[in-house]
Amino acid sequence: MIDNFDRVRESIWGTPGFQTKRSTVTSPGTSLLPQAAWIVETAANEEGWAIFLQAIGAEGSTRLVIPNKVAQAIYRHYEGIMGKRRRARAIKGVETRLRKRQEV
Repeated sequence: MIDNFDRVRESIWGTPGFQTKRSTVTSPGTSLLPQAAWIVETAANEEGWAIFLQAIGAEGSTRLVIPNKVAQAIYRHYEGIMGKRRRARAIKGVETRLRKRQEV
């Protein structure tokens, strides 16, 4: 039986401009999330991109397709957070250099 995960994956596989990157990550587990192995696959073509997630743990497995618009929103959030962190580190670096100059 073909589910939505397989259907979407097969529909973009081999289309013009198709590229994919896959990683397997194991999470040690926490009180909220049990230990699991995650297969993360990002696929892109000329129309956009999608993220395919598979979590395999002791309680079973889950497969999820994150569509283009949602993946882009996640990416924007990540870039926004990282931009703030980079600015904060840059300011701290400038303050440190200024403090060292004053000590000399």
